[in-house]
Amino acid sequence: MSGQNHSAFSSHGRLGYVQLPAADIAASAAFYASVFGWSADPVSGGFEAPGMIGQWTTDLPVAGAGGPVLWICADDLYPTLARVADGGGTVRSRPKPDNGERWLAEIDDPAGNRIGVVVPARRARSQTMIAVRDVEASSRWYQQLLGLRSDHGGPHYERLLSDGVLVLQLHQREVEHHHGLIGDPDREVGNGVLLWFGDVTDFDGAVARARQLGAPVLRAPHRNPPEGEGNGPGHREIWLQDPDGYTVAVASPDGEAFEP
Repeated sequence: MSGQNHSAFSSHGRLGYVQLPAADIAASAAFYASVFGWSADPVSGGFEAPGMIGQWTTDLPVAGAGGPVLWICADDLYPTLARVADGGGTVRSRPKPDNGERWLAEIDDPAGNRIGVVVPARRARSQTMIAVRDVEASSRWYQQLLGLRSDHGGPHYERLLSDGVLVLQLHQREVEHHHGLIGDPDREVGNGVLLWFGDVTDFDGAVARARQLGAPVLRAPHRNPPEGEGNGPGHREIWLQDPDGYTVAVASPDGEAFEP
């Protein structure tokens, strides 16, 4: 325990220190750092987690299906479980909803310890999908314009993330997959849909990147509402056309253009 932060012991009755069995301390340290963001020392086996410190040890038997189970909080379900699998752990069962408030999933860490993962349940949120002619070209266009990150890749389908959140899906318009065609391949794409990307902090940078891409500008940068007409929503916008003809609106955070 030497050299670690002992502030976790300040509250009576609070769980503040945990010893976790490990077969390979470095492997366990890498796993928990990747999946849960714990700060780990792969040499001494010491770790720091939110509100708690502890240590991996090879002196204790692995806690498999029996004994206490630690339930660790995570922000998102799929990215966390994917990191578990990629980091040498095992997802033991499909996640289960708990009273509509959270998701529960049981995993094994690389040593075989049974661990619980708790993720908050969320309300529905937009995850727009559009049909495009060239998935990989469109993916590069949106990544360059908005700094999105690919979460799938390939010529048929793409998922694009912003800060780990899915904000846009791209689907090759002539590929059916398991759900049939997305749109009519005999008609022009890009009609009747406006793709809105709000809360873009680097608005001026997005405008500059749009110029670098040679994106057609449908509405030049402007304030919404116009100067002198109030403050709701009080942001700036630029309207562009993407490679398939879809209208793309990029907006700074609401209030960014607030008039005092």
